[in-house]
Order: sequence, then C-alpha cells, then structure tokens
Amino acid sequence: MRKTRKMTLLANFLAIAIVLNIIESLVPVIPVPGAKLGFANIVTLIILYVYSFKDSATITILRVLLVSLLTGKLLGPVFYMSFSGALLATFAMGFFKKTNFFGVLGVSVIGSIFHCIGQIIAGIFVIGSSAVIFYLPIMLMLSIPAGVVTGLITQRFLVIWQTWHNEFEN
Repeated sequence: MRKTRKMTLLANFLAIAIVLNIIESLVPVIPVPGAKLGFANIVTLIILYVYSFKDSATITILRVLLVSLLTGKLLGPVFYMSFSGALLATFAMGFFKKTNFFGVLGVSVIGSIFHCIGQIIAGIFVIGSSAVIFYLPIMLMLSIPAGVVTGLITQRFLVIWQTWHNEFEN
C-alpha cells in the first residue's frame, strides 16, 4: 500500500511540475528572454526533502522530457539547455542538502545558480560559441531572487506537508 501511495503522489507531483513549467513558459514574469522563476523546481525541492535524491532526479528528468515533448521542443536547443540546467541544479541541490549546512532556502538558491551554469554550458555547445557566457551575470542576478522565492514557497509547503503527514499517519 505504501509503494502505491508513494507512486501516486510522485505521479501527481510530476503532473503539477509539468503544468507549472508549461504555464510559466507561456506567461513571462521576468522581462528577460528565457528567464523564469522556476516554479517547477519547487516540486524538485519538495521531492528531494520529502522522498529522496533519486526520486527528485527521476521526476526532474521526466518533467523536462515530457514538457519538451508536449511543447514540441524535444531534442532542440531549448531542450538541451533546459535538461542540462535541470540536471546540474538537481545534482547540486542533492549534494548541498546532504551536507546539512544549508536549509531549504539555501539549497534552492544554489539550485537556481547551478541551473544557470548548466544552461550556459549547454548553450556553449548548442550555439557553438562561448559568447553566450556573457549572459551568465544577468542570469545569476535573476536566479538568486528566483531561488529565494521558490525556496520560501517550498519551506511553507514542507511545513504544511509535515502537518498533513502527521495527521494522516495518526
């Protein structure tokens, strides 16, 4: 029963992450091309803290693949940049969470920063020019507040989750 419950919750989290990602790409909040708040990363963080790094990485990979498939961007430049950023961010968040030095907010900001770095690395290969690296300072200036926002939302959700989980288990 527990495995079925976990699988159902993870499937729901994946669906939420997909919807958040698609909506966010349709409604530009930040007036910089390609910049987003990264609300789908809230789901990545929640799964990282509630379940495991493995589950978080799996859901992140599935989200990027499915969103790219649904939006017709699979295997295009945007896909590779998104995939690289998401993977590097997830690995960085998993590593820094494990150190127990940073809280949810710090891990979120670190994930946001590493997402930008991953996108730039992929951009260098996809575009074939290192000139894209000059976009990094702008991305980093935007990523830190975005990481704070997603971290604060995740913190609040985790408090609610813990309360709900304690009531559900009793």
